[in-house]
Amino acid sequence: MRHLFWSRKKRSSGSKLYESNIYYYVLNGILFTIVTNLYKPFAQKFIFRLEGTESHVSLFNSLPGLVAVFAIIPGIIWVSRSADRRRTTSLFFLMSRLFILSFALVPFLPEAYRPIVFVLLAALMNFPEAVSTTALQSFSADAFAEKDRAFAISAKNKYSALINFITLLVLGQLMKGFGTTQGQAIQVYQLFYVAAFALGILEIITFRKIKEEKSGQSPRIDIRAALPEVFRNKVFMRFLACSFLFHFGWQMGWPLFGIYQIKYLGADEAWLTIGGVTSGIAMFVSSGFWERLISRKGNCFAIALATTGMAITPILFALSPNLYILTVAGIIMGFFTSGTLTSILSSLLEAAPEHNRLAYVAVHATMTNVTLFVAPLIGDLALAGTNIYIALALCAAARFSGSLAFTWRDRCSRGINKQIGKSI
Repeated sequence: MRHLFWSRKKRSSGSKLYESNIYYYVLNGILFTIVTNLYKPFAQKFIFRLEGTESHVSLFNSLPGLVAVFAIIPGIIWVSRSADRRRTTSLFFLMSRLFILSFALVPFLPEAYRPIVFVLLAALMNFPEAVSTTALQSFSADAFAEKDRAFAISAKNKYSALINFITLLVLGQLMKGFGTTQGQAIQVYQLFYVAAFALGILEIITFRKIKEEKSGQSPRIDIRAALPEVFRNKVFMRFLACSFLFHFGWQMGWPLFGIYQIKYLGADEAWLTIGGVTSGIAMFVSSGFWERLISRKGNCFAIALATTGMAITPILFALSPNLYILTVAGIIMGFFTSGTLTSILSSLLEAAPEHNRLAYVAVHATMTNVTLFVAPLIGDLALAGTNIYIALALCAAARFSGSLAFTWRDRCSRGINKQIGKSI
């Protein structure tokens, strides 16, 4: 895989450290994708197979956010004060993978408790998961120079998207071939969870191979001093406000999409796989476009465009009368999802200064997990009070408000840059 990055390396610093970091960074993303695909894409279907309800699905989407709100800041302080941050972050990753292993034990519980226990385990898992993911986001800035960062993130997303649809194809076939009955399907899920834990160990090993570009570690975070600095930073606060608005609309649709596919259109694991594969292909093909757009137009423009496209996704769901049309619509969804994932992380690292960057990333993660807790519940309330189509329309409106905020931010950024140019 290393030769895939040689051409870029010549345009970068050309160091062996860069070559090694990009290799293990992408490989870590690939393994993370496989681990995630072994437990998450079919989780809502698994809840229904455990005789769960729509409320269980909404809690599955929202409770992890509540856990993360209270976990991220203390967890990040723990990481920042550690003598070996890479080792401490690895321990958090290991804890989250042990939770995945525990999912395999849920079917052995009494039937009445299975859905809620699975939901609670998934929620508690987000404590180590949110801390380790937040630390990894900050670590991305330490591992790559600013001029290489967009490429590194884009490359990771690109090859993760490739592995994503390949993995989903394989898993879908396994589920189709061996999960023909309710009991067999649950057994296949259990095997998936055990495999996810095993691959999670390899994922941790690849993370340990990534090194900081600069020798030594950043100073420990003084949280009392860092938080006021974060909230006084106008550039970061503009980004945070826009991201908060958009994430609310983004996460509001997560339970609605699963419920619409499974309950309204009758999707089984095979159709969920097909939808994921279609979206994954679009993400893989379009990742280069978003990297080039960020390089030419900047993060502000790219994120405004990508999130505007994401606002269309709930409408595409509502207008899809069957799974065939919804699968075709997945191409558009995947295209804009690719841009959103790349530009949000790149924008976050751009808006967060190097000093106390971990605190900035932690604040962003905490705020987006506030929306992760609230938004799916709002989506569930909208569904209960109206119908799936109105709920999806409300989700689209919420996403569009976030995309408008990012568009306003892009215009403000261009205005500031023009003023700086005139003063020079």
